[in-house]
Amino acid sequence: MPPYTSPPPFFAGQSARYPVASVQLEYLPRSGAAAKRNGAAAAAVAADGMSSGPRGRPLLLEIASGSGQHAAHLAAALHEYDIQPSDVTSDLFGSIAAYTVGFSNVMLPPLLLNAAAADVWPRAAAAAAEAATATAAEASDATDTDAASFADAILCVNMCHISPLAATRGLLRGAGAALRRGSGLLFVYGPFTVDGRHTTDSNAAFDTSLRSRNPDWGYRDVTDMAAWAAGAGMEQLEVRDMPANNFMLVFRRQP
Repeated sequence: MPPYTSPPPFFAGQSARYPVASVQLEYLPRSGAAAKRNGAAAAAVAADGMSSGPRGRPLLLEIASGSGQHAAHLAAALHEYDIQPSDVTSDLFGSIAAYTVGFSNVMLPPLLLNAAAADVWPRAAAAAAEAATATAAEASDATDTDAASFADAILCVNMCHISPLAATRGLLRGAGAALRRGSGLLFVYGPFTVDGRHTTDSNAAFDTSLRSRNPDWGYRDVTDMAAWAAGAGMEQLEVRDMPANNFMLVFRRQP
């Protein structure tokens, strides 16, 4: 499987829309290569307690994949996982395909998933996972698949602050339905406030700028994230400080 080194020529010079910084926890593998903007790209996925995915392998679903650069890093670092990219529109599906060309563990085409539609996207993703190995006859029934407990891990990078609050709430509620009970992990990366306070003046200024552009955008608070996750049947395991004043929030679905 080829290592990921640089963007394909068509996308050369473009920075990653959703950079992932490396995080190491006791249940996570070591991270991979450097990302363009934050200096480190990583695979953030549970290594312990993983069950079989659609091809007899663990499945990681990425929400809001954007350009596809992180899916490529995930595929290069996590050979044993199936990586399923997705995005809210199909505009960047070509970019995702270009970044992940040559990686047999990336499931293409990307899924068209709206995180805000928590009653829809887990079932759609579950149907795609089922159809990945189904026969033509089985695939025709894939839409009836129960959305519960099909994903071993879900990763979402830099979406919460630049999308409506409904997208963040939908991400958490949907993850509570989609992750495997007792072991499935949700990783949410980005800038957040802590107890209602910004961690830096630059973050405060950026948050103000975002809200001036769209009142429904802006930083979410880590305490609110934990409460919303608990309401979706998940427990918060860690809030990890990350480079560039970001955090990695780690949640696990309860049994």
